[in-house]
Amino acid sequence: MNKKIFYIVFFLLFIANYSHLNANILENKKRLVKNSNYFSNYLSGSVSLQKNDSRKAYNFFENIENLGIYHSEFNLKYVETLVNNGKIEEAYLFIKKLDKSNQSLYPFNLILFVHDFKKERYSKLQSYISSPKQSYSDPLLLELYQNLGLWADLSNKNTKDLNRKINSSNSSFKNISLTQKILINLYLDNQKNIDINFSEISNKKELGRYNYFYLSYYLEKNNKDKINDIIKQNLEISSENLLFKQLFLDSRENKFYKIDNFYKRKNINHGLAELLYLFANFYQNYEQVQISNFYLNLSEYLNPNFLSNKILKVENLITLNNLEESEKEIKIIEKLGKEFNWYANLTRLRFLPNNNTDKQINLLENFLKNNEFFASEKYFELANFLRANKNYSKSIELYEKSIALKKDKRDDDWIYYYNLAISQERAGAWENAEKNFLQALKISPKQPEVLNYLAYSWLEKKINLDKAKEMLVEAVNLSKGRGYILDSLGWAYFLLKDFDKAEEILQTAYEKEPSEAVIYDHYGDVLWTNGKQIQARYVWQNAIKLKNIEQDLKESINKKIIFGLDDADKNKS
Repeated sequence: MNKKIFYIVFFLLFIANYSHLNANILENKKRLVKNSNYFSNYLSGSVSLQKNDSRKAYNFFENIENLGIYHSEFNLKYVETLVNNGKIEEAYLFIKKLDKSNQSLYPFNLILFVHDFKKERYSKLQSYISSPKQSYSDPLLLELYQNLGLWADLSNKNTKDLNRKINSSNSSFKNISLTQKILINLYLDNQKNIDINFSEISNKKELGRYNYFYLSYYLEKNNKDKINDIIKQNLEISSENLLFKQLFLDSRENKFYKIDNFYKRKNINHGLAELLYLFANFYQNYEQVQISNFYLNLSEYLNPNFLSNKILKVENLITLNNLEESEKEIKIIEKLGKEFNWYANLTRLRFLPNNNTDKQINLLENFLKNNEFFASEKYFELANFLRANKNYSKSIELYEKSIALKKDKRDDDWIYYYNLAISQERAGAWENAEKNFLQALKISPKQPEVLNYLAYSWLEKKINLDKAKEMLVEAVNLSKGRGYILDSLGWAYFLLKDFDKAEEILQTAYEKEPSEAVIYDHYGDVLWTNGKQIQARYVWQNAIKLKNIEQDLKESINKKIIFGLDDADKNKS
């Protein structure tokens, strides 16, 4: 080969290799940019999730391709955002792409269970819940899986041992077990067991909403006499429940057909939806709103018309400060009846600024005029709201209206007088307040909240000290040692000059309630009195660092830190 040909070939090979090299470099650059974008979206999605913004998190996570193949943390977060955005089908398809070991983990197995349950793929259900490792270390998850097993048996017609399984359950959550027994017997049409079940909840106020299911059952049987009997027997215990209130009104107007709108006992999906709703409600009570929403959306997937889901969703959305989405749900709810319309207005009330009192009152008082049923309870609810917003004079007026409108004496009437007394005490009308605190105790003598409030008010006024101490001892026992009631008792001993006993009790209160500035104040006072000035100043200094401390108390404690307890009063400005 001559030199000329050699150089030509060399040049062509160089050009080819250079082009390939550039292509590789370009591809690597693209990959780096892509990976950088993945990381950015993952980080942004994770931050959005921490801020309880599932919608924004979903938008970020959707821009990540195939990360779930090798990133388990992403799997969990992405599935959570899918469910909390109501995208159950998408969540199911995503989980099915994962390997079997991942599919068997909570919450993936739960989503697979719920999806296939709705699709009537009942034969697969037991495989999803056969050995969930996490459930054995978490009693609540164990409870969930045990009950899922009951519904799996029910769907597969394995009903022979259901009663035995229900009754032999060693559940720590007795109310959940009882409600599942009720729902399963309703589905199986075991009338004898149904009547027995509902006799078990007759004195359980927290389960009052289940009277709705009982009524729905007898509506199906066209037994209106039985329906009216149930309403009469359970109105007192269930009157606070929104669903039952509306049901009562519908029955008064012979609109029995409306009772069956939201839950159908023969629809097995509705039964499982109720179980998931119970878990959603449980987590909401413990202020774990995102987890609550997770169960809530699974429940809604099974029963889109389930009213209790919609009400809980509104409350969760308000907690997350998502007022736009909550308003959409409120508009759906308010069209369902008078009580739901009331609930909608009461909920909107919470959106209004605290200083817009006139609008608050007009919004609800106009509605009250058109609602004759449960008027006492409604005035009470409105009064509670106004009291919370420090409109004591107007709340007193509405509490008094509420009491005047009460038709029947009930065991829980004490709370009407108790709340009225609080407003009167805050408004400076002590004589009236004291009278109503005593009336509340006359109705129900064993209420620790009332005993504590009245006794502490006496302590503040330096009157009836011995009687106050006796009441507070009883209140501590009844409340099983709540921190703020222990504080009141400790302060009683302090005022009675039993300083050693006061220190012992206030130390316990201080340890139990580490965020209550008043307890810090009292504990510091007794430490100082017992000659422990350095410790006292330390406690006071921690008190003024608390975020929730009121300004007047903060100023008072600052004077004690500077001048000591003995000279603080002398140096008041």
